Amino acid sequence: MEEILDRVAAYVRSAPGNERLIAGRVGGVLWLIAALATLVLPLVPQAHISVYPWPLVIAAAAAAWAVTMFFIDWRRVPDALLTTGTVAGMIAAAVVTQMTGAVESPVRTFSIFILVYASCFLPMRHAAVLVVTCAAVWALPVGIDRGAAAGVGDFALTLPTYGVVGLVLLTGRLVLTKMRRSAEQLSEEHHALRALATAVASGRPPEVVCNLAAQEAARLLRADGAGIVRYDADDQLTLIGRSGYAGAATPEPGTRFPLAPDSELAALRAHGHAMRVDDYGNRTDEQAVAIAEFGYRAWAGTPVHVRGRLWGAIMVTGVEPGSLPEDAEQHLSEFAELVGMAVANTEEVARLSADATTDPLTGLANHRAFQERLRAELARTQRHEERLAVAVVDIDHFKEVNDAGGHAVGDEVLRTVAALLRDQLRPYDVLARLGGDELAVLLAGCDDAEAAAVLERARQRIERAPFAGGARVTISVGVCDVDHAGEAEQLMRFADGALYWSKEHGRNRVSVYDPGRIHELSAAERLGQLQRSQALVGIRALARAIDARDASTREHSERVAALAARLAEERGWPPERVALLHEAALVHDIGKIGIPDAILLKPTRLTREEYEVIKGHAELGARIVEDVLTAEQVEWIHSHHERPDGEGYPRGLAGDELSEGAGLLAAADAFDVMVSRRPYSPSRDLDDALREVAQLVGRQFTPAAVAALEGVYGAADVRDLAA
Repeated sequence: MEEILDRVAAYVRSAPGNERLIAGRVGGVLWLIAALATLVLPLVPQAHISVYPWPLVIAAAAAAWAVTMFFIDWRRVPDALLTTGTVAGMIAAAVVTQMTGAVESPVRTFSIFILVYASCFLPMRHAAVLVVTCAAVWALPVGIDRGAAAGVGDFALTLPTYGVVGLVLLTGRLVLTKMRRSAEQLSEEHHALRALATAVASGRPPEVVCNLAAQEAARLLRADGAGIVRYDADDQLTLIGRSGYAGAATPEPGTRFPLAPDSELAALRAHGHAMRVDDYGNRTDEQAVAIAEFGYRAWAGTPVHVRGRLWGAIMVTGVEPGSLPEDAEQHLSEFAELVGMAVANTEEVARLSADATTDPLTGLANHRAFQERLRAELARTQRHEERLAVAVVDIDHFKEVNDAGGHAVGDEVLRTVAALLRDQLRPYDVLARLGGDELAVLLAGCDDAEAAAVLERARQRIERAPFAGGARVTISVGVCDVDHAGEAEQLMRFADGALYWSKEHGRNRVSVYDPGRIHELSAAERLGQLQRSQALVGIRALARAIDARDASTREHSERVAALAARLAEERGWPPERVALLHEAALVHDIGKIGIPDAILLKPTRLTREEYEVIKGHAELGARIVEDVLTAEQVEWIHSHHERPDGEGYPRGLAGDELSEGAGLLAAADAFDVMVSRRPYSPSRDLDDALREVAQLVGRQFTPAAVAALEGVYGAADVRDLAA
């Protein structure tokens, strides 16, 4: 029964008008039952049919109407048709009652079904009237048979009973309607949250996120327009996002406005609570005039806080006075939390993205950013047949600088070299730190000779410049252009070879790649694989940012990564694949950046809807890292909540569909949760955790993962523990 009710509720929610469609179908069933009951009345001893065959005629008419009701599109006909049909049914029941024994007629009980139907499906006012009418129909045969006084007395006794039944049904209907609307509102808010979180996690620009937020606010509150503004330090407002402006002077995102001192937005900034204006009327202040220019008369707004600071405001507007919902401020305040989270996450993603593409010591582009720019410039150069050169720069004897002056002096030397190089380059040239003391330069529009001349001036400037700690610093440089290499990797390899030619021939010099010396350079080509150190720094920053949101999960990703690597080593993986699993495990929970704190940090059990939001983090995390990690690493992250029995998520993989790496990562993640203290559960000792792992082999954990855990933790026979 519960499953049937759930399906009915889902059907009603699926489209407007389905409730009336159900009412029409149920009415048809009741008419058909009434017709069949009337047909068998001659067989009932209590029925005294005095005007046979008129009840049969009425039964036939009722059956015909019942069949017709199944073909009417009740979503398009007026509400009055349902009421009219119910009244007709009540009249027919009264007539048949009188024809088949009056007070003793079984048909008299039909009024109870009419009462229930009216209370469940008819408009409230119609239902209230019909409750009284049903009581009158019940008492009518008594009045006809025994006199008006007896009929009135029976009516007086029946009306309270019918009234109580009708009141209970109507009250239940009102409560269910309110609950359904609340559920729909919650569903819409979840939809808004998912849309915003997906936009933020996908790295969409702030103005795109705020435009989406404004659209969702207008949709949720059925408003005619919505906007998001940011408070600037100079008493100005910047429009960040908007939706549905009706006036001719439609402002674009990025437009700035003065903050009028007497406006609601100024008061909102000062007092920090939601405000509304139902009708601007004849007001002539700046905000009222601006709102009127856009065609609006009603306004409501609330502040948006980002990480505890007042950031801006979100507002909705209505064309007609008083057209905004009475609870607009409440819902707008709730929605502002989503906006604040979206802006905060957008800022965080932007910061992390900058960290992932910027070297923190020198402020230069890092390895990843340089490679992306190199490929883009190389493609453009080949399309337009232009020039392009790459230079690789290495600080000579940098280890000696560090040993003599310490790492602080070494860091200062790196920053100074980077600054001196930047001074010799054009604004659009790209200077990057590849790792350690190695830098790279991308010079568009230059051949190798022109690039060598630029780097030679920089070399001479660095050779003469003073450095921290009195160090004498020189650089060695290798240069190659697109005449010698048509691919990014080859271009870098040849430039790196030229660099090592400089280092092998006395250092402190600039060398241009020469194909005639390629055999002499081949010994250095083994160093052509550029390190991924800066990319790994960005990955670790992302992992720490996610774990830091919850004190109970701080360093969770590092622990999982360390355990996953140990499990892979136990399984005999080669070192390079162990490193790949370690990298993937560091960011296995990065998708949680799109989960609101209210759900992620909830100390009690999650609801079904909240758990569905949590389940989306695996797929979202895979999308976030797919441009950074390998396809296999992305698959591990995507599947780290899958189970061998097919009960995992997000794809329900089972058996051999689950890769060994995903199984090891899933086991490391779950095992760390078991043995770590969380707000909702205490930590468990190792033996208890191992027992549960052994019990769940083949269901939650793969046999390979359990075997690896046995080896790592020295459990000679974990299955004996389970026994």
